[in-house]
Amino acid sequence: GTENAGPPADDANSDQALEDDNSQQSSPRPPDEFGGGNIDFSGAQSLTTATQTHEIRMPMYLPNFKPATGCTNASDFIVRCFAARLRSGITVVKHGRSRWCKSRLRILHIHPDGKSLSWKPAQGEPTSSKRPPKLDLTQCLEVRHAWSPDPQNPMYTGTPILRQKCEAANAHKSFALIFPKRTVDITSVTADQCKVLMEGFSALCFRLQVANFAARGGKEDEVEREAERDTASVTLTNNSTIMTSPNNPIRAARRQ
Repeated sequence: GTENAGPPADDANSDQALEDDNSQQSSPRPPDEFGGGNIDFSGAQSLTTATQTHEIRMPMYLPNFKPATGCTNASDFIVRCFAARLRSGITVVKHGRSRWCKSRLRILHIHPDGKSLSWKPAQGEPTSSKRPPKLDLTQCLEVRHAWSPDPQNPMYTGTPILRQKCEAANAHKSFALIFPKRTVDITSVTADQCKVLMEGFSALCFRLQVANFAARGGKEDEVEREAERDTASVTLTNNSTIMTSPNNPIRAARRQ
């Protein structure tokens, strides 16, 4: 059999750094800017521009993006650590969209443009001649934990693919990235990795989309006013304990 290599040292360092960053932010600065005006969003400039701002504490308010429940930090530090990890690759279990497609180990990675997400088979997994899709994170609509409600099916949680493919015992460490025409459904290796991934994708997608908004001629102060106006409601929503509840299993009968 193949031997699984341990995580790179920078993964461990990033984990610790993310934890340290979250634990040291008892009195964060309020955001006072979201970007640098007219932004060149081409190529590798996207991530650089998205992170050249002051620390941003959520509510991460954008009309077309919803961060994962409980994720309230979009600081430069979080975004840069997570982007660095994505560049080197993060191994997860990805659930295929076809009902006949098995769930496989995949390495998530971000392209040099800083906003296109893709994946490749992990070591020892069968390869395919089919090129994996490149998904634009500026188009991501939501980061959704497997226990969070499915707006399309209010009686259920997660996504149709997670309900079909994800074992109930793994729901606590599973989530999906919601795009307009598809979902990317993931089970993490550990619950801690799931937390880092949801926080990282929430922060990265938010910052990329704010930068994209500015590049299209939007006003940063307009976004700030919206964020301040909606602080109470979004904070209440995002501070629920849905992620940590052991009595909230993924609710759905498996499709036969």
